[in-house]
Amino acid sequence: MKILWFTNTPCSAIEKLNYEFNRGGWLSSLERALSERSNIELHIAFYYGKQIDPFKHNNTWFYPVFRRNKGSKTERYLSRILRRSNNDQVELIQLRDVVSNVKPDVIHVHGTEDNFGLIQFHTTMPVVISMQGIANPYYEKFYAGVTASIASKYESIKSKLTMTNFRNRYYDFKLMAKREQEILNGAKNIIGRTDWDRQVTRIMAPNSTYFVGEEMLRDSFYNAKWQKKEKGKTLRILTISGDGLYKGFETIVKTAKLLSANPNFSFEWQVVGLNNRSKVVQIIQKWLKVDLNNININLLGEKEEKDIVNILLNSDIYCQVSHIENSPNSLCEAMMLGLPIVASYAGGTSSLLENIQEGILIQDGDSFVLSGSIVELSADFSRAMLLGQAARERALKRHNKKNIVDELINTYTNILNIPSK
Repeated sequence: MKILWFTNTPCSAIEKLNYEFNRGGWLSSLERALSERSNIELHIAFYYGKQIDPFKHNNTWFYPVFRRNKGSKTERYLSRILRRSNNDQVELIQLRDVVSNVKPDVIHVHGTEDNFGLIQFHTTMPVVISMQGIANPYYEKFYAGVTASIASKYESIKSKLTMTNFRNRYYDFKLMAKREQEILNGAKNIIGRTDWDRQVTRIMAPNSTYFVGEEMLRDSFYNAKWQKKEKGKTLRILTISGDGLYKGFETIVKTAKLLSANPNFSFEWQVVGLNNRSKVVQIIQKWLKVDLNNININLLGEKEEKDIVNILLNSDIYCQVSHIENSPNSLCEAMMLGLPIVASYAGGTSSLLENIQEGILIQDGDSFVLSGSIVELSADFSRAMLLGQAARERALKRHNKKNIVDELINTYTNILNIPSK
């Protein structure tokens, strides 16, 4: 069976292209596991900022599709302007060329954030679309944590002039959401993994067949286990986040302020993925008039996979604070290691983690309940350990590599067997 993926990352080709960080590393894990099956021939197309020929890496063929998004600051600025004009039709010519060259049995589009899903309108080959984040509900939640007026008030003049401010990101989300609606409205096959994405796609993709497909995690998370028996004198809290207003960084700051008000409660809140230059960090600090050092927040910036594993293993509690998510990989990875978890009840998180049994789910943005949950778990660490163990058991079943690949191949086979109309 010949399969063509369209992905937002180069997957394992980063090893050949020398990417600094492996974003979408779970896709690389799935790619390797799928390409090892003797009955699968895997091809992967992705956007790339340089014009290079297709190449084979390990067992997979890769097709870099040129998109001008690199180069000098001037070129990147012009690229942001040009992306406002619709380049979809121009880029679709290249995507169609890939399809013509590969001649796949099934086309698998990973995510609806980019224009890959439009290929379904230009081919007779069966197409299946995997749901990752869903732009339309994300667009509605874009300013869930920080209002547009507050963000604009505290953003730098430079970010506004260079079109890297949140107002311009919001506009990009609007365009993305509009295109996503077109893609999903025409979708015939959907792969999802949460009650949330199933319910959303029953509305946005009413003519589609829904298949369940779990995500494979990055390799390192299968080979490690959180084994703390007691918390340290200083409670170590961890969140993995990004530079988005809906990611809930203001909830971390508000919660840390509440915890810091108790002189008898010692903690450190580490945040991977953000640093002092992150736009959301600068806005929140100015808005809430707070110095992160005074409330025990330590920003660690971007980290490699092995470093993230070590940081998780040395933490006491993992907190997921986003205002909207589908199936956040960081939460799944924390569950796989077996950490005690407090997570916001938003999007698809309730499909990943059962409240009270495997962790604690709270209303997103509720810093009072979040701080109270942290204090309770800290005071009863034996209970925290049991929650982490239960979460790990759930994750081991959900992210079983063999089952995931078997399930995906079965989905491809079922799609091929659907009678054409």
